[in-house]
Amino acid sequence: MKCWLPAGRYLAAGKVSAVTVPLSSPGLWLTGAERGLMLAGLSVALGGLAGRGLARNYKGAGPAPLPDPWALRGSLLGLAAAAALVLTALADSGLAADLAQPPVAGLRTAATLVIATAEAGCFAVAAILLRLRRPGPSVLPLLGVVVAEAVRAHPDGVVPVAGALLTFCHVLPAVLWAGMLLYVLRAAYAWRADPPAMRGLIRLYGNAAAWLVGTVVVTGVISALVLVPLGSLLTTTYGWFVVAKAALVAIAICLAAAGRVRLRRDREPGSGPDRATRLECAALAAALAVTGMLTVITPAASPAAAAAARATARPGQHQDLPAASRLTAGQTGRRG
Repeated sequence: MKCWLPAGRYLAAGKVSAVTVPLSSPGLWLTGAERGLMLAGLSVALGGLAGRGLARNYKGAGPAPLPDPWALRGSLLGLAAAAALVLTALADSGLAADLAQPPVAGLRTAATLVIATAEAGCFAVAAILLRLRRPGPSVLPLLGVVVAEAVRAHPDGVVPVAGALLTFCHVLPAVLWAGMLLYVLRAAYAWRADPPAMRGLIRLYGNAAAWLVGTVVVTGVISALVLVPLGSLLTTTYGWFVVAKAALVAIAICLAAAGRVRLRRDREPGSGPDRATRLECAALAAALAVTGMLTVITPAASPAAAAAARATARPGQHQDLPAASRLTAGQTGRRG
């Protein structure tokens, strides 16, 4: 079976060095794309349900019924992406093991496969409930996907439990922000014949999104400080992707502000939402794609990560390492 990953680096003379999968590896890009699609499906499903709940709080009379959320479609997209993650992990166990860095406590090198399987199960349950027209209970398995991503994410490998909580507080508002915006845009197009009602709906979303954006920014900054030394932001692959994601989020925030300002202008009936609001949705979609890649790139060796790795590593023991890494570690010992 073909392995996309060249021999890595791990333990030598009792020191810890994270296995790094190069950007030239097709498996890294494939897994990153699968994670990005999974996050997109989660946003459409969970954010769509939240968006409809928000839109129902509009006080005025809408000119048309609110559209149904694409929750079932999003769940099926997430299920397909999670199933693809499982197949990718099974096809190349060495790649899956080396992408599980920093290692998750208890799961370690099996984290990629185990968590992808759990996420696929959560999406499947949510899809069944949505097919049975039970959107309320479907929220719980969708939240289970957020929990699984929080456990798998890099911060939990550096600071167990606290890192997972930090990631949960980052991922949940992020997917709600993107998914709610998509739903509100669809609802705004349905109400485009009544510009005041359309503006009121978008303003209602903007008030809720302000809290979500603030949470995303604060938790994102904390996560970056935990994972990336400031000096590595522009000198490492992980740092470059962090900067790219931050730039996309900043663009989305600026577009949201511009759209909020333009809500004060009168619009012709049938014209639909402002272009800035539509571009905000595109910027968030791009940010989700970059986030998918960040999940498969090993962070720079921050002081917190190095301390966590030293605490979990035992010199001379390589039973949790991928085969390529054990071989390299053995070769290093012979050379010494």
